[in-house]
Amino acid sequence: MSQSLLRKALAERTLRIRGGHESPYFQIQRKVEGRDDIIRLVRGEPDIPTPSHIIEAAKRCLDSGHIGYTPPGGMIELREAIAHKFKKDNNLEYDAESEILVTAGAQESMAVSLQTLLDPGDEVLLATPHYMAYPANITMAGGKIVYVPTVEEEDFELKPEAIEAAITDRTKLLVLVTPNNPTAGVITAETLSEIADVVRERPGLAVISDELYEKVVYDGFEHISFATLPGMRERTITINGFSKAYSMTGFRVGYMAGPADYILAATEPRHSLSISTSLPSQHAALAALHGPQEFLDEMMVEYHRRRAVMRAAFDELGVTYGEPRGGFYFFANVSGSGMDAVSFADKAVDYGLLFSPGNIFAEGAVDYIRISYLAPREELDEAMDRFRRLWNDCRSGK
Repeated sequence: MSQSLLRKALAERTLRIRGGHESPYFQIQRKVEGRDDIIRLVRGEPDIPTPSHIIEAAKRCLDSGHIGYTPPGGMIELREAIAHKFKKDNNLEYDAESEILVTAGAQESMAVSLQTLLDPGDEVLLATPHYMAYPANITMAGGKIVYVPTVEEEDFELKPEAIEAAITDRTKLLVLVTPNNPTAGVITAETLSEIADVVRERPGLAVISDELYEKVVYDGFEHISFATLPGMRERTITINGFSKAYSMTGFRVGYMAGPADYILAATEPRHSLSISTSLPSQHAALAALHGPQEFLDEMMVEYHRRRAVMRAAFDELGVTYGEPRGGFYFFANVSGSGMDAVSFADKAVDYGLLFSPGNIFAEGAVDYIRISYLAPREELDEAMDRFRRLWNDCRSGK
């Protein structure tokens, strides 16, 4: 099949994103198109309904007829609410007007951060397995990715000695994602402190601290913002958003915070990407922060229950995993099935299940799948029954 002129004209950096080809996940995804019997345990999109007061705030904005751009940094009322949230939840003080940018989702905060920090050839340290958008955005920004391995035996926690071993004279940026997607691992307070020690010894090293899953944590884990550690505030961009905590994925509201001189420099690039975040969505985000917070406790009670259901099934079958202390996933080792992750995920479609092979999150993660428990309990129970049949059939060679 001949290539179009535009395909031939693709920039080299674009070709380096998954080699310019479709990932195994999207190939599997095509197999389930149009099927209503599939239980989809694949996406990181909360299925718990968005609280009604958040939706009503967006409706009121639409009904007002005053729908237009806001300043690129976002509504000042929302930035003030975010600044209050930082102080209350994270022990961080940011000036609402000069140190916070509201973005079209946390992913845009990621893109803005990388575009504004990286020159061609700058090295970025990224824990792996990793969220897929990071390599794509690092590559598009001209950076070079240096993967820092994490392992199941250590619950996929990023370790300071691994960071130190990966640093070169070209290292400019360290990315911290805690809790982590896809592994559901976290970085403990002790480890964060040790990482800060490593960073402190390199005057030119900047940090992105992606804290999108901070509200979705288990077992008494206490999330700590990296910027609170001594000397880290002035070199850290803190990224967060509303998608995971408030079931607001489609609203596309995120935010980034950092020193005023950096935020000033990042404002025009942020404006160039999407001008401003949707006004109804900003009103919804403001309602999320100002409104009742009991939803968060109720959400976590439900996620604890679901995690227990999936854990029980995996433990029964001998499927191993890193301890999931954040998010709503298991990064599960399916090598005991006798199949690699892509083949296992492909076969799962025949059993009415959809989840992600791990090697879309790390090239070497051929033994792992990322499987979420974002499904109502009855559906999740059925999914685990299907998983048991799949596992046992693979083990018996069927």
